[in-house]
Amino acid sequence: MRKALSCVLMITLLLSGCRAGSAGETPEEAALALREAYQAMAGWSAGVDISVCYSEAVFDFSLDAQWSREGETVLTVTAPELVAGITARVAPGETVLEYDGAGLSLGLLDGSGLTPVSAVTAIMAQIEQGYMAKCAWAGENGELLQISFQDPEREPNTGTQFLLTFDRASQALLSAEVSTAGETVLTAQIKNFTASPQE
Repeated sequence: MRKALSCVLMITLLLSGCRAGSAGETPEEAALALREAYQAMAGWSAGVDISVCYSEAVFDFSLDAQWSREGETVLTVTAPELVAGITARVAPGETVLEYDGAGLSLGLLDGSGLTPVSAVTAIMAQIEQGYMAKCAWAGENGELLQISFQDPEREPNTGTQFLLTFDRASQALLSAEVSTAGETVLTAQIKNFTASPQE
């Protein structure tokens, strides 16, 4: 009986060790798995609070984002109230935004045409195919995954860089920071991220 109990305990410990080992993936492995998961999404929805920094001026606004792989991506301003309801629609393969209603022009964030509104689609493009310069666990208990994206042909802190933070367990996008030439030009907090898997 004692031998049988010892065998059961030993098998339990071995199985626990296997589970712990598989959970002990590196940030790089987690980032590649996350990329595959996002590439398999049909779309996602979320609330996005954006803060844009131009020299000493700061502009804040909020969007309701409905990203779609096949159909239109729809970005609707929800705040401030003065411009709430303005909607940007982005069709697959198109880079031009078409606005319904009054204009919301906050200028360019970099020399490649990145704007505060188009940053949402630019972030998704980085997740799916951007160059991952650095991957790391973050948070008090390593519950977050942070990935830095940049042009591989540029030196660090030059050009446009994206720092994206994800929930490690659910893979939900939580926040984004966009910088140009080492200066932060946009931060985004993502709320209620909900993914739609492909059928």
